[in-house]
Amino acid sequence: MPTNDDLLASIDAQRKENGFRTLAETMELTARGNTVLDPFSTLISVHAKVGTGNTFYPNSVMRSDKPDAIIVGNGNTFYAQTYLEASGGTITIGSNNQFGPEGGVTIKANSPNSVIEIGDYGRYLGNLTILGNSTLGNGAQILGSITFQNASLEDGGSFEEQDPDLRAAVAKGRGLIRNQAIQQGYVAVLGEATTLVKILPQSHFHPKKT
Repeated sequence: MPTNDDLLASIDAQRKENGFRTLAETMELTARGNTVLDPFSTLISVHAKVGTGNTFYPNSVMRSDKPDAIIVGNGNTFYAQTYLEASGGTITIGSNNQFGPEGGVTIKANSPNSVIEIGDYGRYLGNLTILGNSTLGNGAQILGSITFQNASLEDGGSFEEQDPDLRAAVAKGRGLIRNQAIQQGYVAVLGEATTLVKILPQSHFHPKKT
C-alpha cells in the first residue's frame, strides 16, 4: 500500500517530467507574498518568472518551454481555468491584472517568436483566447468570448477612470478580432449575428458625467 510520501513523490515526479514545479517549489512562491490556494491543481512551469502578491486559484496553469518565456509581475489574480502557454514565443504580464473569473482565459504564444505583452490594471473575463503577436496596454479589457489574435488595445486609464475617453481600449462581445489596433477611448464590439467588428467610443456605453 503506497504511503502518503510515496504518493507525493509520484506527483512531484510527474510534475518534473512535464516541466512544472514540484508541490514544495509551488508553495515556495508564497514566501514571496503570493497566494496559492490549491497547490495540487496549480501547475507553474519551472521556467516561469513570478513576482509578488499574485493570487492563483485552483486549476490555473503556466506552461513554458524555456527560461523567462513567461514573466509575471505583481498583484495579479489568476482565477480558475486560466491557461498560459509559451511554446515558441513569450508572454509578459505586468501587475494588478484580473484574469477571470467569468469563463476561462487562454493565452498562448505557441508560434515561433510570437510575443504577447499585457500591461497593468487590465481585466480579462469571459472565456477568451489571446494569440499571436498581441499587445494589451495598461488598463485594457477583453470582456466576452473573444479570440484576440495579432491585435492590440492601446494604453489608457483602467475601467475605474471617470472619463471614458481616457480609458484604455476595450474589446467586448463574442467573435474574432485579428490584425486590428483599437485606440484609447474606443470599444471593439462583436456580436453573434455578424462577423463585423464595430468600433465605438466608450462614451457610447458610458456617457460622460456632467
